[in-house]
Amino acid sequence: MPLRMVMIDDNIQGPSGHYLELAQLLARAAQNIGVPSVLATHHSFQPDETTRQLAEVYPLFKTNNMVRWSLGVIGSSFYPRDLKGKNQGTSSFNLLTQKIKESFRHPSRRPSKMLAQWKESFHRLLEIIKLSKDDILLLNTADDFTLLALAGALKDRDLQTIQCHAIFHFATSDESTITGKTRNEHMRRQLSNIFNSFAKHQISIHATTEELAREIDLVMPHDQTNAIPYPTRYCQLADGVMQNPCRAMLAGMPREEKGKYFIHQFLQGLEREQLIDSSKYQPSLQLHKKNWRSIVPTSLHSKCQAGTINLVTDHLSMPEYQEWLNGSGIGIFLYDPIRYQVRCSGVLLEMLCRGVPVVVPDHSWLAQQVQKAGGHGSVGYIYQNGKEIPSLMKQFLNEREAITNRSRDFAKEMMASHSPDRTLGQMGLFQKRQI
Repeated sequence: MPLRMVMIDDNIQGPSGHYLELAQLLARAAQNIGVPSVLATHHSFQPDETTRQLAEVYPLFKTNNMVRWSLGVIGSSFYPRDLKGKNQGTSSFNLLTQKIKESFRHPSRRPSKMLAQWKESFHRLLEIIKLSKDDILLLNTADDFTLLALAGALKDRDLQTIQCHAIFHFATSDESTITGKTRNEHMRRQLSNIFNSFAKHQISIHATTEELAREIDLVMPHDQTNAIPYPTRYCQLADGVMQNPCRAMLAGMPREEKGKYFIHQFLQGLEREQLIDSSKYQPSLQLHKKNWRSIVPTSLHSKCQAGTINLVTDHLSMPEYQEWLNGSGIGIFLYDPIRYQVRCSGVLLEMLCRGVPVVVPDHSWLAQQVQKAGGHGSVGYIYQNGKEIPSLMKQFLNEREAITNRSRDFAKEMMASHSPDRTLGQMGLFQKRQI
């Protein structure tokens, strides 16, 4: 049994969100089998009592969002880098072009600076916790650029063999395009160099869906990615599933890949079909105070102010977020199916584990979860085009009881499949070491 589980996630900055949720769930699962946890976060994080009870917390890292310089689909890199962040393996013209693009970033957000900052914070963590060969080091939110930072940091220290685990959440580039194939070839070369530099240390790669594991293996030096279930907290069945009006939940702060720019059209569709009223639907969504007026159609501003549309503009603590989800009647997902083709959605799991019916895009990981329950019409609907959603929501009003009952039955299966204990078990972190 390892001495400690040492988690690093510099994306943890505030008292809520999926980054913190993941760390807490993994720490609790480790605690259940008697393994203490250490959690290193962004320096701005102020740990709450729950987090302090689960782990020793060290807010040390000055970086965050390392994935911005990934060679994957959401990153801004196009060529492989060395351990100090310098671009390699392409023409002088391409290298100059990439360097010019990077120069427009704030100095603290340039690749070489971020790698140096991450390494400095990691070394500080080593000094404080006295990392042992009996500890497990876990990168909660990993990508090729974060692994580059870890490889550089380990190379600068003469440490005994360390067992490292890294969880990948984000897709690599699209193999169907010439640009995607090229970027993946560059990622393959970069990862090969990274693994070579790990030398005596052991590194295990995990991915939060089977599809993502297969995709990541395409750019790994050899097939080694382990698919694990994304952990979800134990959820009681939602108490809002049969309330009227039915709360149509668009949970989480919207981003581009989560359909931010389709919300306006979606709400217009509900208004056009006269679905927003006390006997039908109450849309519920979280938007920033500064820009909700530009996202919500002007004709619906009065409904937001009257509460006919439930608009959350304040920051929600984790308990408040969970309580908000418990009022869901149906979960609406405007997600980009390409971006979520192999990527897990934590919000979807939170809905399904609560027994909340969902509406999801086809050709995505989200649709596959509905297929597991029986397909279109089982625990919700699968749409081909976002314009179909209002008519599907009309249909749901007539089928609500049957679909909700099936959703509540399916919730037990989802909670069992995505329990934190099962996640740690699938990772194999706490197997006895061979002597």
